[in-house]
Amino acid sequence: MTIDIKKVLLLGGGPTNIGHENELDAAAFERLMALKKTGAKIIYVDNNPFSVTSEEIQPANVYVQEVNFQNVINIIDKEKPDAIMATQGGLNAMQIAWQLAESGILASNNISLLGIKPADLRKVIDNQKLRDLLTEIDEKVIASKIVADDDEAMDFVREVGFPVIVKPMSASHDTSRFICNNTDELEDALDVSFKRTYIKRCSIEQSIVGYKEIEMVGIRDANGNKILISGMEDMDPIGIHSGDSIIFAPTQTLINEEYQALRTATFRIMDALNVTGTCHVQFAQSRTDANYFVTKVSPFFTRNTILAAKSTGYPLTYVSSFLELGYNLTEIKLPSKYSKFLAFMEPTMDHVVVKIPLWPFRDITDVDQHLNTLMKSVGSTIGVGRTVEEAIIKAMHSSQFSPRDILPSVSKVNDDDVINQLIHPLASRILILMEALRRGFSIDELSELTQIDRFYFYKLNQLLRAQDYVVNNPLSPQSVEIGHKYGFGDGMLAELWQVNISTIQRMNHNVKNQVTYKAIEPSAGEFMEATNIFYSSYELENESKPFAEKSALVIGRGGNQLGPNSAADYYTAQVLISLHKAGYKTIIMNTNPNAVSLTPQLSDKEYIEPIQLGNILNIVDLEKPDIVFLPGNRHYLSEQLKQFEDLNIVVLPPDQKVATYNQKKATTAVDLFIEGDEVLPVATISFVGKDQRTDLRLINDYKEPMDHWQTDEADLIADAVKKVDSSKWQGLVQILYNTTGDSNYEMTGIRPVRITETAFLTKTTGINWVRVLVRKYLGILDMKSLREQLTPTQHQRSSTMIAKFPFRELQSRQSEGTTKQEVGSAISFKNFES
Repeated sequence: MTIDIKKVLLLGGGPTNIGHENELDAAAFERLMALKKTGAKIIYVDNNPFSVTSEEIQPANVYVQEVNFQNVINIIDKEKPDAIMATQGGLNAMQIAWQLAESGILASNNISLLGIKPADLRKVIDNQKLRDLLTEIDEKVIASKIVADDDEAMDFVREVGFPVIVKPMSASHDTSRFICNNTDELEDALDVSFKRTYIKRCSIEQSIVGYKEIEMVGIRDANGNKILISGMEDMDPIGIHSGDSIIFAPTQTLINEEYQALRTATFRIMDALNVTGTCHVQFAQSRTDANYFVTKVSPFFTRNTILAAKSTGYPLTYVSSFLELGYNLTEIKLPSKYSKFLAFMEPTMDHVVVKIPLWPFRDITDVDQHLNTLMKSVGSTIGVGRTVEEAIIKAMHSSQFSPRDILPSVSKVNDDDVINQLIHPLASRILILMEALRRGFSIDELSELTQIDRFYFYKLNQLLRAQDYVVNNPLSPQSVEIGHKYGFGDGMLAELWQVNISTIQRMNHNVKNQVTYKAIEPSAGEFMEATNIFYSSYELENESKPFAEKSALVIGRGGNQLGPNSAADYYTAQVLISLHKAGYKTIIMNTNPNAVSLTPQLSDKEYIEPIQLGNILNIVDLEKPDIVFLPGNRHYLSEQLKQFEDLNIVVLPPDQKVATYNQKKATTAVDLFIEGDEVLPVATISFVGKDQRTDLRLINDYKEPMDHWQTDEADLIADAVKKVDSSKWQGLVQILYNTTGDSNYEMTGIRPVRITETAFLTKTTGINWVRVLVRKYLGILDMKSLREQLTPTQHQRSSTMIAKFPFRELQSRQSEGTTKQEVGSAISFKNFES
């Protein structure tokens, strides 16, 4: 029975950080699109300045506040919602929902918690209750016990067998973990651990290090109908955090009996928890028999929930939203581009998706780069192909920092270091695996050393053989065909043969298989659907047809990295929205599975392709877009694209290399918008530098309006307008000043407004500046309307944006970061006293 909701409170995911990129905002955005069809009033709380969702809701219904228990109580007191949706806000939002239930707030205010009942949520939040529930339904969990002496430890081992892991119970947060494979090792570990512990207690648990990590994502309605969206397999074994592992969808090495057992277990767990909506369950699967353990249950949106949806093309968030409202799977009406049967049909894949993590080590160098149970990746990227090999090479191609079409080499690593890294893996894991194969290590040896299934080494070996053939037979039609079959794009072939990409493009006309685009859709071609999500492959039939109407291609940023990347995805999404409103058919090219810009409702067509020159040119050749937008400061790629005179390229914001500085220091800025000869003041900014720092590299925090705005703002704005040259500068421009106080300001530079600050300006002025810029470069900007909206010297409140850094999560010794090290930001507002 559907739940009648007049007003619903959505809890946002908060600022991006390690373990949480843009996937929660993407889930919230899709959920918002679904809820709008119900007519319910939507209240939203989030303090992420790069949230796209918050800008699609009436400003009066958005609370720009930290998502915490007290703030949510205050919102409940004011808004009196009928229901709360927390699943799109991740674990933090679920914990707040649990606090609201435990404190009686939900019951006393007659508020429904959607997705999971409070009593069942308690079983998820309380680890012991979850263990008890899983044991009750005959699902195995990892056995563990707190022991006070050797005898208790031996009793435990007699029950579960070796290997086991021993950990001291230490007040100093000792992270020592001793893996014991026999009695002698256990006695030594206990001796050391009891000496380190302050309460003479140790934790001993069953070891599953080396087991396969398998993940299942399913959905369930209130009547108990369930379907599995996707199974996924981590290439790396248990012992490496899933967020740092290379992940394959669908599963690759399970036999049917193992797969069906885990599918059944997922459904049994969802039934036991009475989940309505989505649930992500993680398992440890034995490499030698059918034995498995449940390791984690997440009845809310996670990174890999979104990955399952991206991999299959199933509208998971949309469907889950209606399931939480009480609809049955058979009652949900999907958008017209989907088959009417899709909601209750289990997805089938005719392609392979590979997700590869991205690392922060180039920008934060004092971090242990070994892969273990501590998550260290800051983002990920995906490759899609007909085969495992093709998907792997595309994912590797997409995961590089550089947009150049070449993969890095580890050929200079000596043999001892190769062996050491096989046993103790680093971030360069997959490159080391390939290098070991290249040096003659046997597949059996490598599987034994790494605990990675032999299947993956066979696939990597195939890639190496293909690469060797391509390198040794340059510029031959057979090499082109083999390269394309295994995922080597035109740009990669050009780099390997050291020729211009146009040479490869000419050769393509003489080979049998041309680049074609295949749809990612949940029925694998069984039903006529138009999901408009595509990946490339070299085959005979092209499933992507160019638009007859005017179109725009937007080139996404790719996988999330440190710096302005979460802001860049916000920027990209806003470009798409703006182009759609301007009457363009929109095409997005991206590889970030967590990107809001890949939300299906935001574009007319998606390409999951490496952001590399060859791949871009192939899409341009097919789609022939009227205009190409390149959001973000990507100097190399913009220079490459500008060489093609027939491309109408717009780079937003303009490359930061055009900035001019007298000195790279500032305390204050005036932001201007310039259209033709007209200069409009937008806002004044104070840089909230720690310890009075003025170095621009170290300034990540902003406040609007500027300090001393009452006395200094008008004169500073007038000075900035006078000094900017509209013949050289257009769009959003920032004039930088340094001050030592006493209303003395020295101009220190001028630059385009950065991506992060553009998002901040949008939130603080109430004007969507990305949309203003898009309309400017399309030649359709209404300047009269913009002038009427701007009130740069009238202030009722101040706003502050503070950058977030991942130092604590990565166990870095740093405490203050640069603009290249930020992982996200938080925004807050404060009213001025009247």
